[in-house]
Amino acid sequence: MNFKKSFAAIAATTALAGGLSIGGATSASAATYGCGSAGQNNSNAVHKVVVGHLRNGPADSCAQTLSVAPGATFYAWCGVYNKYGNFWVYGRLAGGQTKGWFYSENLTLESGSVNIC
Repeated sequence: MNFKKSFAAIAATTALAGGLSIGGATSASAATYGCGSAGQNNSNAVHKVVVGHLRNGPADSCAQTLSVAPGATFYAWCGVYNKYGNFWVYGRLAGGQTKGWFYSENLTLESGSVNIC
């Protein structure tokens, strides 16, 4: 499944479940989740990593904590729009307790949905 279809599925499911507006970040999500933050587990999505780095917050400026190989399984816990309007997903890598943030364009949705943190 390509990114556009994956993102559309995530956005549509999230919009139905939580009343999400695709227009961008709300001030609460952008202000609440910065570098060093963690999200809560309120989603059931399973993604595959396309490419990317696990970060300690929902922005490219946040510290990279791990470089992740393509094809790795990532369990999405929740997502937020950062102050730039980019959607980031918080969760856990399969096979351990490594948690962090991925930029949504670096993931493909396998199943489930991502709710807003």
